[in-house]
Amino acid sequence: METPKINIENVPDFRGLIALYKPVVYNVLKSYMPGSEAGKFGEMVNSYTDRIGQYRRPAYLILWNMLYGGKAEEGILPAAAQQCTEDYYLMHDDWMDGNSIRRGKEAAHILYGPEYAILAGDMVHAISWKIAKDANNMIGGERGERYFNKFYDIMSVTHIGQYLDVRLTSEVKDITKFTEEDYFKSIHAKSAYYSVYGPMQCGAIIAGASEEKLEGIREYGIPVGNAFQIKDDILDCVSTEEKLGKGIGTDVRDGVKTVILLNAVRNSSSSQLEKLKSIYAKDRKDKTDEDVRWVLDLFNEVGAVKEAEERAENLVRESSEKFEKFESGIPESKIKNIARESIGYVTKRKE
Repeated sequence: METPKINIENVPDFRGLIALYKPVVYNVLKSYMPGSEAGKFGEMVNSYTDRIGQYRRPAYLILWNMLYGGKAEEGILPAAAQQCTEDYYLMHDDWMDGNSIRRGKEAAHILYGPEYAILAGDMVHAISWKIAKDANNMIGGERGERYFNKFYDIMSVTHIGQYLDVRLTSEVKDITKFTEEDYFKSIHAKSAYYSVYGPMQCGAIIAGASEEKLEGIREYGIPVGNAFQIKDDILDCVSTEEKLGKGIGTDVRDGVKTVILLNAVRNSSSSQLEKLKSIYAKDRKDKTDEDVRWVLDLFNEVGAVKEAEERAENLVRESSEKFEKFESGIPESKIKNIARESIGYVTKRKE
């Protein structure tokens, strides 16, 4: 497919790269979505895509393709497949998690009803595989097959991660029985791979990178990917609905087990811990706004959020050091500087 030539000379940073490629990737993605002939169902299928997300994941794919010397235009179709999966996952996640707001508007299951939202999400899921298959054909040969297999692996691991997250949320009611190992196993599977180093690896594969190079990306991608999820946990506690585009305190309301909660369990007094345990033992529908507010205030009072911020920053520092080690053979360039800066971006973002 023909892709417009894009000049990155004036792009200052990763955020600028996202802004530059977002409309290109969005237009390709929209070309696969059903049009007005699909009526109301088409509206449902398009709803999250038309709200236009952050496009960080496709940007990582495009950037790492260029970092490894690939052709930027070969990254556009795989980037569209990557973004399509996000639009699909969020439709289902919002229903599972009981989120009422997504990207500043009512969640699909609120707007259309759960049954229709799930069907619409299934359709977006199907579209993502069509785009990935077309990307495979466009890239061609061994590179195309390796890309498609990596795409499948990312999707498969992410579904497992969502299962682990749901299990921790619904089955582990006693917050003192949940461990740091449980947390990091879950977020690696549901977020770190999918949100950060998986897209990086896809981009590198398209450029022809070896399996050894992919392992290097994994080495520095895991810590920054984990930092990405910790930052999400933090934003759910300290951001606003206007900035985040979704409700605040949903992790508390849903009973999601986060590193912030781990910190709070460790730092709370016995009386604080008993109340915290009692709130997390409640079902979602039984938690009041006062319960959620009390927990969020406690997280700040006992330094749980601050410790999480420090943990994320340390993980980013680790990732940056490993990036310099594993990518020392790549000549210095504007692209390499943006890739370098993109690692720190995960803890600086406000949304």
